[in-house]
Amino acid sequence: MRRTASIALACAAGAAAIVPAAAPASAAAPDFGLVVPVLAPMLPGQTGWVGTMWAATSDVCDVKVTASGAGVTVKYPANTAAYSSLSKGDSLAKGHVDYAAFNVALAAGSPLALVPLKLDYTYTAKADGATSCTGTPRSGSVTATLPVVSVTGDAVVQKTTQVTVPKATPVWSQLVFQSRKAGVDNLQITVAGAPSGLVVSYPAERSYTALNKGTGLAVGTDDFAAVKFDATNVAAGTYKLTVKLSYGSTTDSNDLTLVVA
Repeated sequence: MRRTASIALACAAGAAAIVPAAAPASAAAPDFGLVVPVLAPMLPGQTGWVGTMWAATSDVCDVKVTASGAGVTVKYPANTAAYSSLSKGDSLAKGHVDYAAFNVALAAGSPLALVPLKLDYTYTAKADGATSCTGTPRSGSVTATLPVVSVTGDAVVQKTTQVTVPKATPVWSQLVFQSRKAGVDNLQITVAGAPSGLVVSYPAERSYTALNKGTGLAVGTDDFAAVKFDATNVAAGTYKLTVKLSYGSTTDSNDLTLVVA
C-alpha cells in the first residue's frame, strides 16, 4: 500500500508590509532592513539556499549581510565568499526590494524548533545626488526565524505516480523521488507486477535502477531513476505496477500507474 509523507510546519507566518522592520534602539535609522522575519521552513538534516527579503527607504549601496545561529552552518555565494549581497547587485534604490541568499545546513538530529538566525548587515546610505557609492556607512542587526519542521511518513517519497509509454517502441521513463529524512543511501529501485508481455529493464543491464546523481539522496532534494518499458507486446490500456525501494535496512513499495497508448 502506498504511504504518504506529510510536513507539519512548526509555525505559520503572516504577510508583511514591504517596509524595513524597525531597527533596534542602538542601530542607525532604517534606510535598509528585513521585510519578512520568518524564513522558509527546513527539515532536520537538510542543506539548502534560504532567501531573505530586504527593502530600502533610501538609496543604499555596498550591501553585505552575514548570518549565524545555534546548530546552523552557513555558507555564502562563491562570488562573495564571506558574506551575501543582493541578487541584482550590492545596491538598492529607495522603495525597492531584493533578496540575499544563504546556504544553510542543519544537522540530521536538529530538534524541531523556531531557530533564531541573526542577520548582521552593513551598507552605505548614499548621499543626495551621488552617482557613485558615497555617503554614510551604516550597520545593523536583525533576527529572523528559521522554522525546523517535523516529518511523518516515509523517508523517501515517490513523486511520479503515472507514466505513459507508446506501444510502438520501447522508451525510458523517469521516476522522481524526494528524500524527507537523513540516511537515504544506496537506494535501489525495481518495478514489479508487470502484465504479461511487458518487459522492464534498467540501466547498464543491472537488476535494479538507481538515482541519476548518485547512490544517496540528501534531505529535501529530488532525483530521478530511469526505467525502460517495452510495451510492444502489451495491449493498449492502463495497468497497476509496484515500485519497490530498498535503502539501508529499509524496504518500501509504492503504486505506479502505467498507461500504454
